[in-house]
Amino acid sequence: MNAVPQLVSAPIDLKDPSVYGHLTHETLRFGDVDSNGHINNVAFLVLFENARVSYFVQHLKFMRARGLSSVVAHLDIDFRRQMFYPGTVRAGARLIEVRRSSFVLGQAIFDQDGHCAAAGHAVIVAYDPASGRGQPIPDEVRRDLVRIAQSPTGVSTS
Repeated sequence: MNAVPQLVSAPIDLKDPSVYGHLTHETLRFGDVDSNGHINNVAFLVLFENARVSYFVQHLKFMRARGLSSVVAHLDIDFRRQMFYPGTVRAGARLIEVRRSSFVLGQAIFDQDGHCAAAGHAVIVAYDPASGRGQPIPDEVRRDLVRIAQSPTGVSTS
């Protein structure tokens, strides 16, 4: 019997746009400007969310098709640069680690000059809606997640 990997974690520089096979293109809004004249912290989280949800829809849809639900359990973000309106940005998301009942996405936002404005992580927990509790990730789903995490850009190569 083949052992199912329990953990995948490789050194990935989340501040490097080339590690993201999935990047969204976003337009900064005037409503995102704070009293200091730059894009506010909540807008950064929304940009992360847009990239994360888009990543799920395009690259991890097999999870839901196999009956596995998930919820965000933890978010962290390191603000690296200010961003200003008007402007456009790219927001990246990629799978970087697979655990027993959760996995970790690495994320970053790149300003219109290509500089990393923020980087962080989202811990996603496999969730059983019937019990309202976390659950182990099934082996067949874990195998696919590990394969994606191990790919150079965090997207499926098949």
